Amino acid sequence: MMQHLDTALITAFVERWQPDTNTFHMPFGEMSILLHDVHHILRIPVEGELMRDDPHPDVLKLDMHDLVRVPVDGPVGGEWKSKWFLNGGIHAEGLLVRGREMKIRDLEVQTYLFVLLGSTLFVDKSRDRLRPAINVFLKDQRRVAGYAWGAAALAYLYRQLGMATRVGSKSICGCLTLLQAWIYEYFPLFRPSQILQAPDAPRASSWVCHRFAGGDDARQRLVRYRQMLDEMSGEDVSWTPYGRDAGTEVLCSLYTGVIRFADVAEGYDPARCRRQFGYRQTIPRTMMVPKDVYRPASCSTYIVFWEGSMDQFWCCGQRYRTSPPPSPLHMHEMR
Repeated sequence: MMQHLDTALITAFVERWQPDTNTFHMPFGEMSILLHDVHHILRIPVEGELMRDDPHPDVLKLDMHDLVRVPVDGPVGGEWKSKWFLNGGIHAEGLLVRGREMKIRDLEVQTYLFVLLGSTLFVDKSRDRLRPAINVFLKDQRRVAGYAWGAAALAYLYRQLGMATRVGSKSICGCLTLLQAWIYEYFPLFRPSQILQAPDAPRASSWVCHRFAGGDDARQRLVRYRQMLDEMSGEDVSWTPYGRDAGTEVLCSLYTGVIRFADVAEGYDPARCRRQFGYRQTIPRTMMVPKDVYRPASCSTYIVFWEGSMDQFWCCGQRYRTSPPPSPLHMHEMR
């Protein structure tokens, strides 16, 4: 993960995010972070089991008690709230230490993965607390490798981008390394220097990012970035940074439907961004609409609800892994 983030650059792109379509609205059309971007930038699984389990908050709290071996009805009181669990999140550093203290191999691995994922892919705004929902997918370690972690991280980032567009929002969380590296991949004008790496290495680690100044300097950079984006054309974009066969190399990136992480579900429609596959852009079809949506100025009541039946499309989409790719002739005609 990147040690230094350019908050001004991230803000400039957040301002162009449209949560109804989950795309950036640019002067020359729409773009988005797609599943093949996650694959190349982070090198984590984007195919696999959909991460859709969404237990009740009380169940999640009981899971946290079980994980740190603290009895629910014991004398925990204020210590439990201050040391372990606060505002719906569990303390990251304490959890990691606790995992080592228990000297139980499976629990040590579970707590390590919990902290790792909570501080990289599913970061929230609390800084030192982790979302209990992460643990749901770590309890059975035999299934961990089979989950679509990349799709889940993308769904979570989509949600955070949507919430960051609200007037009452003052910050953004999620996997911002993915967002910043995606900007570097597609927009050469913003790129820092890059180091050569092995072809199968995460591309996010190839960018050499130094510490970015804050305060007035950040505000000046934001003004400059806004102007650059306003004046940008499609000629300034590197549309296929990973090569022209992204759609066949990572077939699930062509999936259309809903991607999930626990209680977070977001629409995914690559047809709005065909140029990122090397194809000509056509007029997009009617956008998918969730069953219930409420995006007020305040993020505290932000709601996007999709029917659970939408998950079947992801299950069907896993057949991409065994389906033959489109013929070269057919793909040429689409470009």
